[in-house]
Amino acid sequence: MRKIVVLSVAAAVACVFASCSEKEGVYSPSKKIANIYESSASYYQNRNDETGEWINDTVEQPKTLAESWTWDGEKLAKIVLYEVGNVNEKGEAYDEMVFTYDGKQVTRIEGNDEYVTFGYDGKLLKEAKLYEKTKNTMKPQATFAFERKDGRVSRIVVTGDMEWMMDGDMDMQRVLFRMVLPTVEHADRAVAVMAKAVERTAGAKVEMSIPMELTWTGDNVTGFTLNIAGMMSASGKYSFDDKSNPYQNFLFGIVDMMEGGPMYFNKNNVVKAEMTMTTLFGPLTDVVSYAYTYDGDWPLTQTSTTVEDEEDGEYRSEHVTTRYFEYR
Repeated sequence: MRKIVVLSVAAAVACVFASCSEKEGVYSPSKKIANIYESSASYYQNRNDETGEWINDTVEQPKTLAESWTWDGEKLAKIVLYEVGNVNEKGEAYDEMVFTYDGKQVTRIEGNDEYVTFGYDGKLLKEAKLYEKTKNTMKPQATFAFERKDGRVSRIVVTGDMEWMMDGDMDMQRVLFRMVLPTVEHADRAVAVMAKAVERTAGAKVEMSIPMELTWTGDNVTGFTLNIAGMMSASGKYSFDDKSNPYQNFLFGIVDMMEGGPMYFNKNNVVKAEMTMTTLFGPLTDVVSYAYTYDGDWPLTQTSTTVEDEEDGEYRSEHVTTRYFEYR
């Protein structure tokens, strides 16, 4: 499984879905994704130390197949993830996510190296547990507990063993972080920072718990805060369009164990995401903008743009990724 990330499993749930009268863990949108393609471009500028002139460089990746979705009637059966290929060619598949159900509710997602199980209390999601196949133990690497207020998930407590917490490259970590942090860029950065912070203060601890508080506006999560035992704090705020999010009710961010960036539990699509992380080294703020083209109420393309400027003014970069949605 390619290295992806964590606080994701966290938010794709609760009445986070359409209505509290509906079962959580049921994903059956009226428009179902068949394939997702991606293209990207990165633009870099470095200042010449001697002349002071800017040196430009561009790295581009043409549109190629990133994900292939297979449906069994109204249920999502599997998602195949592909490595970047050449133009008009399919890259090599590097992972396959298989979905297991109890009735209409998803109870398990299994990849090549890891799997996640989901437990319910009737209609409501109670917990999610992450396991590594290489670990010869029945104990999960991480557990996600969902707490509610006014019918919505308002708090998520992530408990993981220290080895898992310190591994900034864990695939499912990104998955879980991406459920709460609506952009891949933010999730990947958060996991890396978290891993370093935990490593410095781990001591003899066997495991650690991280609480995350969510703020709702209407049917979208517009903010969150988290604090990791005084080592790192983070907060985010988000704004949205008024169109349908094709991932709404998609409990787990498996789809974005690649390089996408929607919030799976929101009714609408994020158009701006701002996250501030404060560590022992000071604050760091990331801002990502999203633009869409639509077919009626549904997105056909999503283009994310991230701009980075070094504090010394000697380096600039801009990263643009476009995802193309093909529906059944």
